[in-house]
Amino acid sequence: MLKLKPSSALNSTLTKIFDFATYIGFIIFVLSLPFDYSPLFLNIGMSLILFGWVGRTILERKRNWCRTPLDIPIVLFLGLALVASILAPHFASSSFGYFWKLLRAILLFYAVIHSRLGIRWRHVLIAFFVAAGISSTLGIWSYVNDEGLAHSLMGQVGLEYQREFSVGEGFSDELRGELRQINIPLSQSASILQSKKPDEWRIDDLARNRRYIVQKDETHLIVYMIEQRLAGTFKAPNYLGAYLALSLPYVIGYFVASWQSLRKQKDGIWIIFVLGILVVMMLTNLALTLTRGAWVSVTIATVCIGIYLVVSKLSGGGSLKHVLIGGTLIITILGVCVFLMPQHIKTRFNTMIVQPAGFMGERPQWWRTSLELIQKYPITGIGLGRFRHEAQLNAPPDLSDVPYHAHNIYLHIAVEHGIPSLFLFLWIVGLIWKRIWAIRSIMDIEGLFWNMGAFIGGSGFLISVLTYGTVDYIFHHRSILLFWFIIGIIYYIQLHKDEIHEKRLETD
Repeated sequence: MLKLKPSSALNSTLTKIFDFATYIGFIIFVLSLPFDYSPLFLNIGMSLILFGWVGRTILERKRNWCRTPLDIPIVLFLGLALVASILAPHFASSSFGYFWKLLRAILLFYAVIHSRLGIRWRHVLIAFFVAAGISSTLGIWSYVNDEGLAHSLMGQVGLEYQREFSVGEGFSDELRGELRQINIPLSQSASILQSKKPDEWRIDDLARNRRYIVQKDETHLIVYMIEQRLAGTFKAPNYLGAYLALSLPYVIGYFVASWQSLRKQKDGIWIIFVLGILVVMMLTNLALTLTRGAWVSVTIATVCIGIYLVVSKLSGGGSLKHVLIGGTLIITILGVCVFLMPQHIKTRFNTMIVQPAGFMGERPQWWRTSLELIQKYPITGIGLGRFRHEAQLNAPPDLSDVPYHAHNIYLHIAVEHGIPSLFLFLWIVGLIWKRIWAIRSIMDIEGLFWNMGAFIGGSGFLISVLTYGTVDYIFHHRSILLFWFIIGIIYYIQLHKDEIHEKRLETD
């Protein structure tokens, strides 16, 4: 038996350490992704990923770069984003912070495809499902306990009213007047309740169906309205909605794949059951966010998945009877859910049908402002993170609120990066579609469930992203990391299969 030289043994040990750091980093990353209040563990996970990737590259003294069709459009996209930040009409150093967030997310994509996880990429995906399940469970638990809800800032009142809140016997005329100034007209039956937290009080106005939280800071009493929208483990309902809009169709894909490939196996029924429960919990969280854009995008993605299954079943000689039974069962379940949902969710849903203009809010005005900015700066854009500043200078004076983004991924990219970047983004999307479709050709028996789930879930994921992107900009916060992580997994599956094929050829 050949003995390894000391240097070879050391290199082997270091390689294992770097690979293990990458593996643990990805596990920590996906477990911490839906927990928005502390970035500590997310940063630890990403630091371990970077440490493992860079350390192994230095140790091997060669890049071993895994080329993908996305390389050229990504480099051009990043280059134009940097140019847009430098040549912004109103330069600000904060643009480079937004550029770094984009670069960090894309580096995560390359870290996935260079990770050499092997079969352990499935462990990372399982951890991803576990994190989604824990986050959804905590979301439902907090909602039942009247916690984890969105707080909208209304304004502030003077510290001199603290005694009235502490005594809790009612509202003086002066306090009612101060609250009315910040758009909080209280009914005569409104009451003050003590909170469990120090220097915090709650106002319940049941006659107007309104609730408020009052918190003390150094100079004022800050008043927030409690919205009946679930934020769960995220800081805002829209952040939770974006996370679910990206992750839920992907999980649905694996649930469908489990039913297609595992229902006849011995332990397959348990996997189907667990994934089914996970889908139900995530759907419940999605409904409670009241994020209508996410509702629509997930619905369209799910319908597309259903259409694909019906067509593939019928074209493969399947029975129409099973399709009709499955469709009837799904419609029945949805009907029961609609009947049992709380009234505030029904009201929110009805606005999409009865008042579609109200559903869109001020988005049409923001979009018109975006088109005007595109006409002024068509090539280099206005610079990353500069939408709110430029919109305040160019938007109509009657707008009640100017957001930080265009509420449309296509317009936002064209506004901040320039029109050439929008075409590059569409090129990237087309290449991703091509890669997802290519997964259908690697449906081997050994990895049928995993590959089928990646194909169906990846298709639903991208449909949801592109749909949600028409009414919101979701490539910010943690959703941009989630987007590029899932794209990395989609590309890694094919690379992993190629590695296995090469090793088999070497042994033959």
